[in-house]
Amino acid sequence: MTAKNRDGLLVSAERIQEHLRTPVDGLVLVEITDGGNDGGGRAGRIPGAVRLDWTGDLQDPVRRDLIGPEAFAALLGRHGIGEDDTVVFYSGNNNWWAAAGYWQFRLYGHRELRLLDGGRARWEGIGAPLTTEAPARPEVRYPVPAGTDETIRARREDMLDHIGRRTLLDVRSLEEYLGHSNTPPGVPDDIGVRCGHALSAEHIPWHTAVDADGTFRDEDELRAAYGELRTDVPTVVYCRVGWRSAHSWFVLHELLGMTDVRNYDGAWREFGSLIGAPIVKGPKQWGPDPIPSVVPQRTAASEVTARA
Repeated sequence: MTAKNRDGLLVSAERIQEHLRTPVDGLVLVEITDGGNDGGGRAGRIPGAVRLDWTGDLQDPVRRDLIGPEAFAALLGRHGIGEDDTVVFYSGNNNWWAAAGYWQFRLYGHRELRLLDGGRARWEGIGAPLTTEAPARPEVRYPVPAGTDETIRARREDMLDHIGRRTLLDVRSLEEYLGHSNTPPGVPDDIGVRCGHALSAEHIPWHTAVDADGTFRDEDELRAAYGELRTDVPTVVYCRVGWRSAHSWFVLHELLGMTDVRNYDGAWREFGSLIGAPIVKGPKQWGPDPIPSVVPQRTAASEVTARA
């Protein structure tokens, strides 16, 4: 694994405070929420931050899928985000949703992306200001992306293809991995979704990557935490919905420089409800079921596919 430049990926809360005092042209703060939930923080947002909702803005209103390229371009244009702007994401829940927003923007080819290290928790922890006022940003024309970068996105076929052959990484809670529940502690179970983990999946919880204040651990600690993962084979990361796995994808692909890592945003909600999916319970990666004898072929790493 070759680590990337952390300064080019992470922005400190203190640096954002400096930006508020002396604004930088072309830098846009974006808070990602879900259903209006900011992750339990105080009401408000960082001054000047655009707020996008994962379900209401970034997901298709009918299909369980990402919004298409045209809708993505229209969304960014309405909020005054240009194709050359540097976007700094943050959210509650130690940047769950922020990482998912980062991944989705990267999927559509936006070049300059960062995470606010520590997210809302770090911002509030240093007593930095929040406001209830939405920013007034003039609309811009954002070009419609040609398609999605499928080199960072996994599908159900990739999940099946990786079983017993390549690396599958389950980043959910231990309770979810063992099959005691199909949701994080304190969240009602998903009806119709089986409990357990994908056959042969390894388990490294997403929160392994963060310190108590929500900031990412340093490079040596991250290397120690993920050092047992094979780097010579492709890796698919999954969780329940795609937020926590986006966070771990960011660590592996962006911070540690693993080149062939995909986030499975179909997530356990899809895989755990598939008829005949090779799912096992218990502490071991391997269960009693054999490896499927026939699996779909994995798409080429260089494929870039347009999706409506």
